[in-house]
Amino acid sequence: MKSEVTGAEKIDKMLKEAFEAFDTDRDEKLNAKDWEVFRGMMASENGLLAIKLGGQGDQTATAIRWRYQKPVPQVPSTLLYKGVLYMVNDSGILLSFDPATGNVIKQGRLHGAIDKYFASPVAADGKVFLVGQGGQVSVLKAAGDWQVLAVNELDDEVFATPAIADGRVYIRTRSALYSFGK
Repeated sequence: MKSEVTGAEKIDKMLKEAFEAFDTDRDEKLNAKDWEVFRGMMASENGLLAIKLGGQGDQTATAIRWRYQKPVPQVPSTLLYKGVLYMVNDSGILLSFDPATGNVIKQGRLHGAIDKYFASPVAADGKVFLVGQGGQVSVLKAAGDWQVLAVNELDDEVFATPAIADGRVYIRTRSALYSFGK
């Protein structure tokens, strides 16, 4: 039962904080299925992998080209653009990787846009666009050694990934749809 989770260990604290997420039938008890989901989550690895294409049979030992075994974002996807892999974590830290080796090229905060990120990065016209939950739109020069060109404020929450079409960037906030272009 939820009230019985009283320990001070790290796993106890995590279980207390996320109890509702694991209690799938909402009866305030963890049954065998709920507990199996929790155990599976605790045993899983968090990271980013590059996997070789092709091959036949069991490729478990040989298919992984590289691993990045530090925490990765829960929601935003990575972006591969002009030979660079971009990943923004949940608190506004952007990493650029060499996709061939997995080496981090640059890691830094998106100054002026330190926020939670749910929207995935998108790119066009030599620029990468990132939108934080609070509506800060960061425009970067697309490169391994990326640079912030501008941060624009939309003053509204954003959870959706921007769309790019016909030379325009479309950003949906909680209350409006914006279209930006030349």
